[in-house]
Amino acid sequence: MMSINITERARQTIDVIAAQLDPNLLKSKFDEPIDRVTRQFKYEADYPVGHKTFHHIIAEFVYQIYENGLKASWLLMDPLAEAISLLERYYQSAVYDTGYVAALLDANDAAEGGIQTVLIGLAESVKDTERQKYITAVFTWHLRRSSWPLQCEIVRILLEDCRAFDPERLADYERA
Repeated sequence: MMSINITERARQTIDVIAAQLDPNLLKSKFDEPIDRVTRQFKYEADYPVGHKTFHHIIAEFVYQIYENGLKASWLLMDPLAEAISLLERYYQSAVYDTGYVAALLDANDAAEGGIQTVLIGLAESVKDTERQKYITAVFTWHLRRSSWPLQCEIVRILLEDCRAFDPERLADYERA
Protein backbone atom coordinates (compact mmCIF):
# COMPACT_ATOMS: atom_id res chain seq x y z
CA MET A 1 0.00 0.00 0.00
CA MET A 2 1.37 3.40 -0.97
CA SER A 3 1.58 5.97 1.79
CA ILE A 4 0.25 9.44 1.20
CA ASN A 5 2.61 12.22 2.18
CA ILE A 6 1.59 14.71 4.84
CA THR A 7 0.89 17.54 2.38
CA GLU A 8 -1.53 15.36 0.42
CA ARG A 9 -3.24 14.24 3.64
CA ALA A 10 -3.52 17.87 4.76
CA ARG A 11 -5.04 18.87 1.41
CA GLN A 12 -7.52 16.00 1.63
CA THR A 13 -8.54 17.06 5.14
CA ILE A 14 -8.96 20.67 4.01
CA ASP A 15 -11.09 19.53 1.06
CA VAL A 16 -13.36 17.48 3.36
CA ILE A 17 -13.71 20.41 5.78
CA ALA A 18 -14.46 22.78 2.89
CA ALA A 19 -17.14 20.42 1.56
CA GLN A 20 -18.77 20.16 4.99
CA LEU A 21 -18.71 23.96 5.33
CA ASP A 22 -20.00 24.70 1.84
CA PRO A 23 -22.28 27.77 2.05
CA ASN A 24 -25.07 25.96 0.16
CA LEU A 25 -24.90 23.05 2.60
CA LEU A 26 -25.02 25.44 5.59
CA LYS A 27 -27.97 27.23 4.03
CA SER A 28 -29.86 23.96 3.55
CA LYS A 29 -29.04 22.70 7.07
CA PHE A 30 -29.84 25.91 8.95
CA ASP A 31 -31.27 28.87 7.05
CA GLU A 32 -33.91 27.19 4.90
CA PRO A 33 -35.50 24.96 7.56
CA ILE A 34 -35.51 27.72 10.18
CA ASP A 35 -36.97 30.21 7.70
CA ARG A 36 -39.67 27.67 6.81
CA VAL A 37 -40.62 27.24 10.49
CA THR A 38 -40.64 31.02 10.93
CA ARG A 39 -43.03 31.45 7.99
CA GLN A 40 -45.32 28.65 9.17
CA PHE A 41 -45.40 29.47 12.88
CA LYS A 42 -48.84 30.56 14.08
CA TYR A 43 -49.59 32.29 17.35
CA GLU A 44 -52.31 34.33 18.98
CA ALA A 45 -51.51 37.46 20.92
CA ASP A 46 -53.50 40.48 21.97
CA TYR A 47 -51.82 43.80 22.61
CA PRO A 48 -50.40 44.50 25.05
CA VAL A 49 -48.61 41.17 25.15
CA GLY A 50 -48.21 40.06 28.76
CA HIS A 51 -45.22 38.14 30.11
CA LYS A 52 -47.11 34.84 30.22
CA THR A 53 -48.23 35.10 26.59
CA PHE A 54 -44.82 36.35 25.50
CA HIS A 55 -43.09 33.43 27.25
CA HIS A 56 -45.53 30.92 25.77
CA ILE A 57 -45.01 32.23 22.22
CA ILE A 58 -41.21 32.46 22.31
CA ALA A 59 -40.85 29.06 24.01
CA GLU A 60 -43.16 27.37 21.50
CA PHE A 61 -41.39 29.10 18.60
CA VAL A 62 -37.92 27.98 19.72
CA TYR A 63 -39.25 24.46 20.30
CA GLN A 64 -40.73 24.40 16.78
CA ILE A 65 -37.41 25.52 15.30
CA TYR A 66 -35.54 22.69 16.98
CA GLU A 67 -38.28 20.08 16.47
CA ASN A 68 -39.43 20.83 12.92
CA GLY A 69 -36.60 22.91 11.49
CA LEU A 70 -33.40 21.41 12.82
CA LYS A 71 -34.92 18.00 13.66
CA ALA A 72 -32.95 18.17 16.90
CA SER A 73 -35.36 18.83 19.74
CA TRP A 74 -33.17 16.56 21.87
CA LEU A 75 -30.67 19.44 21.98
CA LEU A 76 -33.25 21.60 23.72
CA MET A 77 -33.70 21.04 27.44
CA ASP A 78 -35.88 24.06 28.22
CA PRO A 79 -37.28 26.04 25.27
CA LEU A 80 -38.21 29.07 27.39
CA ALA A 81 -34.79 29.26 29.00
CA GLU A 82 -33.16 28.94 25.58
CA ALA A 83 -35.40 31.66 24.10
CA ILE A 84 -34.72 34.07 26.96
CA SER A 85 -30.98 33.33 26.81
CA LEU A 86 -30.89 33.96 23.06
CA LEU A 87 -32.81 37.22 23.46
CA GLU A 88 -30.59 38.37 26.30
CA ARG A 89 -27.38 37.60 24.42
CA TYR A 90 -28.26 38.55 20.84
CA TYR A 91 -31.48 40.51 20.47
CA GLN A 92 -31.00 43.98 18.93
CA SER A 93 -34.00 46.28 18.89
CA ALA A 94 -34.15 49.10 16.40
CA VAL A 95 -35.67 51.30 19.11
CA TYR A 96 -35.26 49.84 22.61
CA ASP A 97 -31.62 48.81 22.95
CA THR A 98 -30.72 45.12 23.38
CA GLY A 99 -31.70 41.99 25.25
CA TYR A 100 -34.80 40.39 26.68
CA VAL A 101 -36.44 43.61 27.91
CA ALA A 102 -35.96 45.24 24.50
CA ALA A 103 -37.59 42.18 22.89
CA LEU A 104 -40.56 42.42 25.24
CA LEU A 105 -40.93 46.11 24.41
CA ASP A 106 -40.70 45.36 20.68
CA ALA A 107 -43.34 42.63 21.05
CA ASN A 108 -45.71 45.30 22.34
CA ASP A 109 -44.84 47.88 19.72
CA ALA A 110 -46.97 47.18 16.64
CA ALA A 111 -45.30 50.08 14.82
CA GLU A 112 -41.98 48.21 15.10
CA GLY A 113 -43.44 44.91 13.87
CA GLY A 114 -44.68 43.54 17.17
CA ILE A 115 -43.91 40.03 18.23
CA GLN A 116 -43.09 38.99 14.65
CA THR A 117 -39.96 41.17 14.88
CA VAL A 118 -38.94 39.30 18.01
CA LEU A 119 -39.53 35.92 16.38
CA ILE A 120 -37.42 36.89 13.38
CA GLY A 121 -34.65 38.00 15.73
CA LEU A 122 -34.89 34.69 17.60
CA ALA A 123 -34.75 32.74 14.35
CA GLU A 124 -31.62 34.60 13.27
CA SER A 125 -30.02 33.96 16.66
CA VAL A 126 -30.72 30.23 16.43
CA LYS A 127 -29.32 30.13 12.88
CA ASP A 128 -26.13 31.90 13.92
CA THR A 129 -25.69 29.87 17.10
CA GLU A 130 -26.32 26.47 15.56
CA ARG A 131 -24.28 27.27 12.46
CA GLN A 132 -21.34 28.27 14.69
CA LYS A 133 -21.67 25.08 16.75
CA TYR A 134 -21.65 23.05 13.54
CA ILE A 135 -18.59 24.84 12.14
CA THR A 136 -16.71 24.38 15.40
CA ALA A 137 -17.66 20.69 15.46
CA VAL A 138 -16.43 20.15 11.90
CA PHE A 139 -13.05 21.70 12.65
CA THR A 140 -12.78 19.93 16.00
CA TRP A 141 -13.66 16.55 14.51
CA HIS A 142 -11.11 16.77 11.73
CA LEU A 143 -8.30 18.49 13.57
CA ARG A 144 -8.44 16.65 16.89
CA ARG A 145 -8.07 13.29 15.19
CA SER A 146 -5.07 14.53 13.19
CA SER A 147 -1.51 14.22 14.37
CA TRP A 148 0.35 17.34 15.42
CA PRO A 149 2.49 17.37 12.25
CA LEU A 150 -0.67 17.03 10.13
CA GLN A 151 -2.36 19.87 12.05
CA CYS A 152 0.69 22.06 11.45
CA GLU A 153 0.65 21.23 7.74
CA ILE A 154 -3.07 22.03 7.51
CA VAL A 155 -2.47 25.42 9.10
CA ARG A 156 0.55 26.06 6.85
CA ILE A 157 -1.52 25.32 3.74
CA LEU A 158 -4.46 27.43 4.95
CA LEU A 159 -2.16 30.37 5.69
CA GLU A 160 -0.57 29.99 2.27
CA ASP A 161 -3.91 29.70 0.47
CA CYS A 162 -5.40 32.65 2.34
CA ARG A 163 -2.35 34.91 2.24
CA ALA A 164 -4.17 37.45 0.07
CA PHE A 165 -6.69 37.94 2.89
CA ASP A 166 -4.13 38.27 5.70
CA PRO A 167 -4.13 41.57 7.54
CA GLU A 168 -0.95 43.53 6.89
CA ARG A 169 0.05 43.20 10.55
CA LEU A 170 0.05 39.38 10.26
CA ALA A 171 2.23 39.56 7.15
CA ASP A 172 4.74 41.63 9.15
CA TYR A 173 5.01 38.81 11.70
CA GLU A 174 5.60 36.25 8.98
CA ARG A 175 8.50 38.31 7.60
CA ALA A 176 10.18 38.65 10.99
